[in-house]
Amino acid sequence: MSDSAVSITTEKWLSLGEAPLIFWLVVGAVLVALVSFAVWTYFSGKVPRSITPGTLGSLVGLLIVWTFFLYLVPAMSATQVAPTDRTWSWQPGDVLQDPGGSALEGEPYRGYQVYVANSCAACHTLYVRPQDLGTGWSEGTGSADVARAEDYLFMPEPPLGTQRNGPDLSFIGRRIADMTYQIDHLVDPRKYKPDSIMPSYSHLSERDRRDLAAFLVTLGNSKDQLLQGGTAGAGALDTVDLDPQVRLGAELYRSQGCVGCHSIDGRVNVGPTWKGTWGTEREIEGGGSVIVDAEYLRESILKPNAKIAKGYPAAMPPFDRLSDEEIDALIAYIESLGDGE
Repeated sequence: MSDSAVSITTEKWLSLGEAPLIFWLVVGAVLVALVSFAVWTYFSGKVPRSITPGTLGSLVGLLIVWTFFLYLVPAMSATQVAPTDRTWSWQPGDVLQDPGGSALEGEPYRGYQVYVANSCAACHTLYVRPQDLGTGWSEGTGSADVARAEDYLFMPEPPLGTQRNGPDLSFIGRRIADMTYQIDHLVDPRKYKPDSIMPSYSHLSERDRRDLAAFLVTLGNSKDQLLQGGTAGAGALDTVDLDPQVRLGAELYRSQGCVGCHSIDGRVNVGPTWKGTWGTEREIEGGGSVIVDAEYLRESILKPNAKIAKGYPAAMPPFDRLSDEEIDALIAYIESLGDGE
């Protein structure tokens, strides 16, 4: 897809009362033409002998009445859907600064167009159903997150999807508000998820990747919050302690993809949150418990399946590529996020 995306207007009318004059002129012209044709055939007799003018006129009249009751009456009595605080309302030209703390920026509306053009909806839905709650298809969602009609008012082509070959993305931005991670995942999906079946989108231009990442970050987050530099999800990384080791741990949290599974604000994700866990007792699968300390965290980083946190899947790959210094930095960062008191 080229850098100059096709322009799609976001102006639309939500009920017949908002329809422009040209709409009613076209409808009126069609009705006049049909009635004129019916009258002409009735009085001229210029029809095949097998069809009487009265029969043809009756059929045309029935078509008019059928069309009126089938389309116009329901449309005129339909309830208008109004935008709400959660309606996705980004416009062409809006720019988003990466809330993850990098210097990246992108245009969410253009990213939405990239999402549609590359058929991302073929594998990912963009609506949460009640039956999806508590499953792997809509991680980190609750009953308040079930899809509503107003969510898609300003999306000319709502990319709802049907297959669910991948997780629902309605709230991916709330879980992973980080453009760097989103871009890395688009380029190499197996970098953080070795069993992923998602194809690489490294063929996209740099701008397409930035804008697509910006679009993904907006999903599940308030537009006003994002424009003010905040999110409903992980939180900014520039608020951590300025200690060099902790800062390195914060950078690794993003660059190594930890942000994809572990929140730093207490929110539920694929893996346990890192906020307030230092020194707490954690139940593990198979029975028993452990204390979240340096020894346990080091083992979890190198051998994540040794002691799996209860209630979470065994989805974490080993990070044995990290040096001892980097592991110590990650542990220091987790400690800096507070204990359970």
